[in-house]
Amino acid sequence: MDWLQTFIQQADMKHAFKQASVGIEREGHRITPDGDLALTPHPKKVDGSTTAFYIQRDFAESQLELVTPPSYTSSEVLEWLQAIHEVAIESLDNDERIWPYSMPPKLPNVDQIKVADLEDLDAVAYRDYLVEAYGKQLQMISGIHFNMQISPEFIGKLHQELVEKHDDQRSIKDFQSDFYLRLARNFLRYQWLLVYLFGAAPVADASFYRDKNDTFEQGPVRSIRNSHLGYVNKADVTFTYDNLEDYVAYLEANVANHHLIAEKEFYSNVRLRGAKKARSLLTTGIKYLEFRLLDIQPDAPYGIKASDIDFMKYFILYLIWSDKDSNMDDVRYGIEIKTKVAEEGAFDVTSMQAEGRALLADMQSMLEAIDADQAIIDVTNQMQARIEDPSLTPAAQMMTAMKDIEGYLATGKNFAEKVFQSAWEKPYALGGFEDMELSTQILMFDAIQEGYQFEILDRDDQMLRFSYKGHQEIVKNGNITSKDPYVAHYVMENKVVTKRVLAEAGFNVPQSLEFKDIDQAMKVADLYTDKAFVIKPKSTNMGLGISIFKHGANAAEFKEALEIAFKEDGAVLIEDFAFGTEYRFYVQDGKVLSIVNRIGANVVGDGKSTLEELVALKNQDSKRGHDHRSPLEIIALGAIEVNTLKQQGYDVSSIIPEGEQVFLRENSNISTGGDSIEMLEAMHDSYKEIAVKMAETLQVNITGLDLMILDIDAPATDDNYALIEANFNPMMMMHIYPAFGQGKRITKDLLQFLYPEKTKFTGGTE
Repeated sequence: MDWLQTFIQQADMKHAFKQASVGIEREGHRITPDGDLALTPHPKKVDGSTTAFYIQRDFAESQLELVTPPSYTSSEVLEWLQAIHEVAIESLDNDERIWPYSMPPKLPNVDQIKVADLEDLDAVAYRDYLVEAYGKQLQMISGIHFNMQISPEFIGKLHQELVEKHDDQRSIKDFQSDFYLRLARNFLRYQWLLVYLFGAAPVADASFYRDKNDTFEQGPVRSIRNSHLGYVNKADVTFTYDNLEDYVAYLEANVANHHLIAEKEFYSNVRLRGAKKARSLLTTGIKYLEFRLLDIQPDAPYGIKASDIDFMKYFILYLIWSDKDSNMDDVRYGIEIKTKVAEEGAFDVTSMQAEGRALLADMQSMLEAIDADQAIIDVTNQMQARIEDPSLTPAAQMMTAMKDIEGYLATGKNFAEKVFQSAWEKPYALGGFEDMELSTQILMFDAIQEGYQFEILDRDDQMLRFSYKGHQEIVKNGNITSKDPYVAHYVMENKVVTKRVLAEAGFNVPQSLEFKDIDQAMKVADLYTDKAFVIKPKSTNMGLGISIFKHGANAAEFKEALEIAFKEDGAVLIEDFAFGTEYRFYVQDGKVLSIVNRIGANVVGDGKSTLEELVALKNQDSKRGHDHRSPLEIIALGAIEVNTLKQQGYDVSSIIPEGEQVFLRENSNISTGGDSIEMLEAMHDSYKEIAVKMAETLQVNITGLDLMILDIDAPATDDNYALIEANFNPMMMMHIYPAFGQGKRITKDLLQFLYPEKTKFTGGTE
């Protein structure tokens, strides 16, 4: 097939050829902190419905399956796998962990192993059949399934080349199916190489073996999972990958003759994907392939490393590039060799070494021809070293470190503990996506947990698209949705219009003056010498550019505050100060879900540290960070903070008396270093009713309303509260992770608001 290699090496085809998408399914059992198989039901925090996308159940109730969406780079796949893994761990009950290996931990009596408790009764019946046909122990093996779709652009251009220059008469659908079938045959013929390079199931506890005579005389092997003790078809099951019509006919005949209970019982390390039923593939064509032979890698926190993904991807591409076109005799030989290599001793030189050398050398030639990144060339060099030295293979490395079964069980427990602790280091963040705004991270966490599917439309712009049974919703910045009219955002962004609309509706708002240049504003400075007031930009949020003067200001202070505000906007408001305590009301769908009292950036003195040192110490809190990637923001020492200190008679070098609280900001925004205290239950209901009516007046479903209230225990009157700001994209993390009090998971309320039809199933025991 020299013509194919020549075609691939064209400048535009090299890129398309390498643009295959990959998705991972990683299985793993829940275990107790002591390393025993968890006998508890599926965690109630996780949607266990068969429609759930990212976290599913495999055979057993204890067996999680973590599924990533298709991605184009190994780093993206790992980001998703890390995120889903951390959501799973943080959702488990009783401090359970996830077992890190393909072979299970020590198993209890088989009567205690429960098949997955699913709402789909047919799925449960199928699992019950597997118990009778194969025993529970076999089904407790876990692994990595590698889903890969070759670039449709590449396949389309290749088909066009064949039609125009080689007189190929096949439709694009039929050509694509034939293309994938050739790839499947080649993979099955040469799959032994991956078993050798990635085999990581050398031993199993005695409790795994259904027949106590099922042992390997030579001791630890490369992969029990890929041996005759793993997933192997019954002797009477027949199949072919020659063409799609015969593949479907054979599979259906096996079911009709009761050699298989269902098509999915057909155990093959390659599955044809694109439809739920094999016969439907004749209509849809094969869309992608699922490769099912990889063992969970013992040194990978999430079961597989980026370098493993890259090698697997490029090995599959090599099987396309190669002039090999395996037939069914080759396939049957490949299956035989795969089993033989799996059962070789973990430290033995493989009997297939010469072929392995040739395959990897040929693959290196392809990598150079298609200008592959140096990283995959280096990884392939490492695989060549494994061919020469079996002690470098995962199975051998495991046995070198673990020694025996006891070591295997102990090491598995310890590694699961390490991954568990890592997941909990930043429970507020979503590992893999920590560069995104925190409210968006939390919304993604909840969507994974609740069984929604979503994609990141624009990572920098924090834009997500959610899907559930065909219903799609786009969400930006955590809570900007289609449920609010676009014009409402502009109304709330404009503080003058917001107050006018609310004042006309009878709500209490402070009076203000608007200016577009400093000189005009300075003409009224004398009015505020002894009057409490606020200077702030007309159209910004998050406390930017705000200066507050509770006791008036001189001309210099007045001008400095104007300069700060005009840096943020072309128009500035000078507003009467509303006395009282400020509270943020989070309103959604006609309900107040959370209220927090926000306290401006502050420190408490210890009698010996300077104010600058106190700020630095408080900023060491792991919950503080920058740009809304953490629950609390770093406290700055800029012009506004220095000015606020000056009004109190302090500067950054002042030593603050022990126990004295000093505020660095008059405004209480979390965005400028403030703290939050949950106050929903303590707040008088009359203020909640006012907040709901304000949202209705502004014609919004989601908003954050800032109210100044004199006494939260007293009913609202015309003069004991005032609205100072309405926010169209209110910060969510201050409500979810307040500095004090019980947080409210308002992101889950948002998902339920967007998808009222969505229900959750965790099992019949709930």
